[in-house]
Amino acid sequence: MSVEGTELVLFVDEPSYRQKMSIFRALARRMDRGTYKGALAPKAFAALLNLAAKKHIQQHGSPDDRWSQVFSPIDRRAAALILVDHFEDWYATDYQSLKRPPTAGGTT
Repeated sequence: MSVEGTELVLFVDEPSYRQKMSIFRALARRMDRGTYKGALAPKAFAALLNLAAKKHIQQHGSPDDRWSQVFSPIDRRAAALILVDHFEDWYATDYQSLKRPPTAGGTT
């Protein structure tokens, strides 16, 4: 993993936490329904990472920096794969504990 990809993942966590969690919840719904595809999951984070790269360059870059050159597609893809790993860990631990346990019997 490159330094740029790691930096992008760390930058996403702070200002875009709500957007990241909405993507996590959407992927969790797909996982619950059985329509989750791990190979397509990085695409869910593509727009978020593009926005984060643009904001990062706007806040920390020089005027002549281009976000698409500083954070190459390879770096953004690697960052998306890390976010997929974060999602799968979150789903296995936090999301499963948030779900209500099924009620036994048919009490009304």
